[in-house]
Amino acid sequence: MKLSENPIFITQKRLVHRTGVLAAILIAVLVGFCLLLGLVGSQHNGASNFRPPPVAGKVFYGWDMGIEILVLVIGGFSRIARTLADDRKAGLWDSNRLTPLKPGDLVIGYWLGPALREFYMAAVLAAFGLIIVLTGGLPITLWLGTQILIASTALFFGLLAILAGMAFQRSQGILIFLVFLFACPFSLFAPSRMLTNFLLPIYGIGNLFNGHDCTNYRSDMNWSDRPEIFGLPVYPILLSLGLQLIIGIFVWRALVRKTANPFQPLLLRWEAVALFVILIASQHALLWDLWRGKFPSPAHAYYGFDDFDLEALLAIVHGGTIFIGILLLAFASPLPERVRIESLRLGFKNSGAIFSRSAVALALALAAIAGAGLLTQVMFSLADSFQIFIVTAINLAEIFVVFALLLEFCRLRHKRRALGFVALWLFILCVIPFILAGVFSSEVVAHTSLLSPGFVALSERNGSEWSLQCYTVAAHLGVIVVLFIGWRRQWEKLLAKNS
Repeated sequence: MKLSENPIFITQKRLVHRTGVLAAILIAVLVGFCLLLGLVGSQHNGASNFRPPPVAGKVFYGWDMGIEILVLVIGGFSRIARTLADDRKAGLWDSNRLTPLKPGDLVIGYWLGPALREFYMAAVLAAFGLIIVLTGGLPITLWLGTQILIASTALFFGLLAILAGMAFQRSQGILIFLVFLFACPFSLFAPSRMLTNFLLPIYGIGNLFNGHDCTNYRSDMNWSDRPEIFGLPVYPILLSLGLQLIIGIFVWRALVRKTANPFQPLLLRWEAVALFVILIASQHALLWDLWRGKFPSPAHAYYGFDDFDLEALLAIVHGGTIFIGILLLAFASPLPERVRIESLRLGFKNSGAIFSRSAVALALALAAIAGAGLLTQVMFSLADSFQIFIVTAINLAEIFVVFALLLEFCRLRHKRRALGFVALWLFILCVIPFILAGVFSSEVVAHTSLLSPGFVALSERNGSEWSLQCYTVAAHLGVIVVLFIGWRRQWEKLLAKNS
């Protein structure tokens, strides 16, 4: 179906135009015109602080591009997520699903329709950006490359907005805006080879800005070099576009499948495993040149940022691994009602069949993948880093298994209030020990947190706390056993209702 014939897109377009787009376009025109006047004035002002002229052009184009990103990526994400969440609440989403429209056409309508106002504003700002680039004597490739990255990021975030609108009952636009607001400064001041710099994509834009000697006024950022994948240099713009395209394909498949059957999980198991492999492998490949498989030897100060503690970088990656793994487990975990219906149809009631359909096996698979990624950083120094590796790997497995069991247990026992109780128990297991450690001024209490062993092993590495970490890992295994018993009993109660 052509986009011009898509009824969802046409409806969203009419709604956007009905609320008015002229004022928004005029605002974008005024902003672009002011930036252009500022550039022209700086070039004719003898006291200008922006000499040489290409630097002035980059400064004003940077402002124009930053406003364009704010409008198109952040504003578009918020608009799409809020529109879909409101339509779900009003029942329009389910009504549209019952029409002869294909699931893909329905997703496209919500993907491209609600953010038309932001698209118009971004188009105006892009046009003024081109004029600023030409007036400032900058290469046209700078404008072309940055606009391609902005457009791909906007489309990528648009898919994520539909995912947020499907996954949550209310709009999460403000929350995602705050996450993005905090993620950008962190990415700018963290080592440049963090994966977030290519998904957003900060590195590609920074590389285009700093890639020419005449305008490299932020050489301390060290983003003028090409990133390396296990030592092989790649173009950052191609890496960003490739990552966004691959992950976007998985998100698209999940959205179409969820639209066709709302009782399906957002991600299939193999999709969750494939996504996790791509993200973990990409991150560890980008960091390969720091240790070249010899962690915990001193990191090479190759990435700039001499004020950043590169020795703690793997601990930061460990935290990101936990976050991504928990997110994928939440999206791939099957709903208990779906498993119950399948048990009625197939007639199984044993725990083995239930276990094979739960997310626990997926949690173990994700932990194995994360452990393999960490192994690449210690493979040539395993004799010195074996304790670090084994403690971190076991801790990852414990965290993923605890979350998978806890999520299913709370869904079985607390139904609609499940997420609240999951958050409560995670707070008790992960955060309360740190609060008690602050109250009693005792580091020993802090080390009992579910998150502690992996972070301590990767950041301290002095071997003074190994005995305590071993006891903590063993205690967490006890938590898993208790959770498994409760999880099994809840399933037995649910299956007993079927007989």
